[in-house]
Amino acid sequence: MGNRTDLLAFHRYTQDNNLGYSNSSTNETIDEWERSHPQYQPMHIGTGFATQTYRWTFTADYHYIDWSRNVSRDAQYKYENQHKLSIGTLYITQPRKPRSIELMGGASFSNSYISLRGGKMYYAEINAGASFPIHESFLSLGIGWRRQLNSRSNLMQESRLNIHLNLTFGEKIWKSKIK
Repeated sequence: MGNRTDLLAFHRYTQDNNLGYSNSSTNETIDEWERSHPQYQPMHIGTGFATQTYRWTFTADYHYIDWSRNVSRDAQYKYENQHKLSIGTLYITQPRKPRSIELMGGASFSNSYISLRGGKMYYAEINAGASFPIHESFLSLGIGWRRQLNSRSNLMQESRLNIHLNLTFGEKIWKSKIK
């Protein structure tokens, strides 16, 4: 069993530029000079929990991101504090072997940090993957699906499918290359 807690405090960003912002998602324009408008890195608080058995590992994470110090100048959008809840699992196919195939899966639900014209946006996400040992390395393959769930149908919509490929090199390979 284990747990984790993270805390990140506010940090003010300074902007010394003439960059503007334009939103192409709506018919109205939102053009602003941001130099005189202070923005802050949001405060992040997260906690997690994990437990495992002989073959299984189960995890749960909660993240709170506080955007309250950032204020929008435009009435059409405002910053919202974010909440994200994630759960996941890992299954080891042959736990007695030091290098076994691992199967992973997870799901999460969160809200967006932007509220556009009073409408709230939410995200649902599902992921699955597998990790295969190859010599001293691992090849990981994964797929993820994310859907934006909005409180109103006239808000922007998003649905995407991600495919992940990862190759992790083992320590023996790196030691032989260095010598």
